[in-house]
This record gives sequence, structure tokens and C-alpha cells, in this order.
Amino acid sequence: MRKLCRLFLFFFLLIPMALFSQPFSFDSDTLTYSNAPGYFFAIPVPIINDSPDSLHLRVKRVMNDLPGENWASSMCNGIVCYAPFVDEFTVPDTSFLDIPPLAPGDSVDFILDVISDLNDPGTASVTIRVELWDDPAVARELTFVTTTVSTGLDDRDEVTANDFQLHANYPNPFNPETKIPFSIGGNKTVDVQLNVYNMLGQQVASLLNDRLAPGNYEVNWNAQNSLGAEMPSGIYLYELQAGNYQLHRKMILLR
Repeated sequence: MRKLCRLFLFFFLLIPMALFSQPFSFDSDTLTYSNAPGYFFAIPVPIINDSPDSLHLRVKRVMNDLPGENWASSMCNGIVCYAPFVDEFTVPDTSFLDIPPLAPGDSVDFILDVISDLNDPGTASVTIRVELWDDPAVARELTFVTTTVSTGLDDRDEVTANDFQLHANYPNPFNPETKIPFSIGGNKTVDVQLNVYNMLGQQVASLLNDRLAPGNYEVNWNAQNSLGAEMPSGIYLYELQAGNYQLHRKMILLR
């Protein structure tokens, strides 16, 4: 009987220790996202240090299952966004900025970006793994699913997918300015906006806000924000909205 009690006490103490042994959290209430073809998915998931010690972490993209060659995924650490071919980064990361280890109670604003293709609807699955730098067995993985497969519930006749295009800016990378071409389809005028955002999702410039007839257009951006201040080097997102359609692309400013 005494042995049984000691065994019970052992498991009673062991289970809480196991529950609280994970030194960091990486969790999301939603793992599946859907929107129209061409949509730019920006999925924020904080990485939080739940331990009393500073943490060195490694963030890895361990699966990148994309439905087409014009789809892309990339990772951001809340300050720097990495190129689509980069599969991992570390905290601290001194390759771009002097980012320190994750202090107790602090968090990293991790963002997963998924760029879909306007003319190739599909479903992408991307798995992100966060692990301790010196003990990779202590890890947490999440698989994010983004889809642009049409539900067929509505027909939007103001702009057709075949005629509505946001083209790649040129030159890219650029300094000090770049041109952004786009095409408006359909058979009537639509409200059109062209905005520029930083990789934290903050709007830095509004390049166009007008009603446009179907046709081909081109807008210039001089790498300045809405107040006329020069923007620093980095990756920026430009977004075109026309009626119910929305498209995003990335561009790189190199000072």
C-alpha cells in the first residue's frame, strides 16, 4: 500500500512538471485560411518565452507544399522578412539586425506570408517548427493551410480574373524609384486603390485612389512615405484593390 502511495505521488508530481516543461509557446487559434485567388496571406503567430531564462531559438520551415510555381511563402520575425528561399532563421539573429535572445516574458512577432496566384487557385500547406537552439527535441510545430479554391457561391462581374492583373514592379530591387504596372478588366469603371505597406502590415504610402475604366496602367513610387520622407531599405508589399478583387506583390528597396 505504501509503495502504491509513493507511485501515485510520483505521477502526481511528474504530470504537472511535464505540462509546464515547455519553455516557450507557439500556438494559433486558426490554422486554415481562405480568400480569393491572388490574395496575400499574412499570418501572425507570436512566439512567447514562458521560461525564467533568455532563450535561443531556431525557426524552421520544414514543409512548403505549394500548388503552383507562382505561389510563394516566406517568414518574418516581426522586424525582418526573409526571402522565399530562406528556410530558417534564429533568435538571436545578427545577419540583418542585432536582435538579442528572447528575454523572459518577451515574444517574437513571427509572421508567415503566403502569396497566392490569381490565375492558379489552389491550396498550400506550410509547416513551421520552433525549437530550442541547443536542444532541438524541445519543439513545437504548426501546419498552416491557405486556400483560394472558389466556392462558386457568387459571380463578380465588375472585374474578371483573366483581365485583372497586378504585374511585377520594375526595376526590382530598386533605388530610388520603381514602376508598378497593372491591368483593369471588365466592362465598366471600378474603384481602384494602390497602396504600399511595410512587412508589419503598416501602410506607408497611398499611390492611387480613383475610379478607373478597363485598361492598362502604370504608377510610379519614389520610395517615399505619405509625408514625403524617404523609406529605408527593406522589403515592401504593394496592394491593388479593384472592386472585390485584391492582389499583392513584394518589392525590394536597396539604398
